[in-house]
Amino acid sequence: MANKTVAQRIAEAQAKTQQEQNNLKQLQAKQKEQDRKARNHRLCKRHGLIESLLPDIATLTDEQFQQFLKEHIANNHGKKKLEHIVEQGKKNQQSEIVESGEQPTNPNPEKSTDTTEQSTVATEQSNKSTQAKSEGVESKGSGSVPAEAQPKSEVIQNANGRTDTAKTGKH
Repeated sequence: MANKTVAQRIAEAQAKTQQEQNNLKQLQAKQKEQDRKARNHRLCKRHGLIESLLPDIATLTDEQFQQFLKEHIANNHGKKKLEHIVEQGKKNQQSEIVESGEQPTNPNPEKSTDTTEQSTVATEQSNKSTQAKSEGVESKGSGSVPAEAQPKSEVIQNANGRTDTAKTGKH
């Protein structure tokens, strides 16, 4: 087999190149699917959070919802607040990296990850919830309502086998 002609070696190299190109295409398609699923999950999760905080939003048309977002969230105040939250998240992430001695990794530097924003928002929500509970009040949106006035929730399993919480309406 050591006596392969140049033409045979070229053909083998071309076949290997074609296989590698096919593998690359498959991996890119898999990455694209994972990104799409992650985005879809994030969108559903965030919209669910909005609906849980503002239940009447579910009754709005798409146009009304868009108008609501433009007027109350995508305004100058909302953009500045979001910018502040993102900046704080970046600072926190950098300080955690420095403290742990890890090298920063971003598997897809072209796309900005939103995990920093999510963790910042989650931390703020957790802090508000903890503070409200210590005061005997559960935080709900911008106002606070005594815990005994809040509807009770129970954990249920939905049709997809995922765990959800349902409001029972019992006090």
